[in-house]
Amino acid sequence: MTASLTLQDHVAAHLGDIELRLGELDAALASGDVDRIELQAQALQFGLNQAAPAFRQAHAEAVTLSAALLHRLALARTRCVQQQQSVQRVSASLGRTLGTLFPAENATYGRPGQGAATRAMNAYR
Repeated sequence: MTASLTLQDHVAAHLGDIELRLGELDAALASGDVDRIELQAQALQFGLNQAAPAFRQAHAEAVTLSAALLHRLALARTRCVQQQQSVQRVSASLGRTLGTLFPAENATYGRPGQGAATRAMNAYR
């Protein structure tokens, strides 16, 4: 029983570190500072890598985690997913903006019949 408590405490300590790093990444994302975002994302990745063996060991040994710890794990997972979705939305928005600023060769407001597909088809005539 004490081994399980010790392992549960170990998992809780790693989870606390991950929660802290998630908060720091939230702040970095809100700031829009690319270097800070990169630094905090790397720190979170490092924390997750450090925590993974303890989580795997707890799972392998079928350690019963407290309800509070399970709740914290679920919240951390949700925060990770939300951050990922936030980054994906920003990336998609940036892609649309770049597409507007630098349109593709076959843009609708370009000269008709001068796109890459038309030139390829004309090559065989």
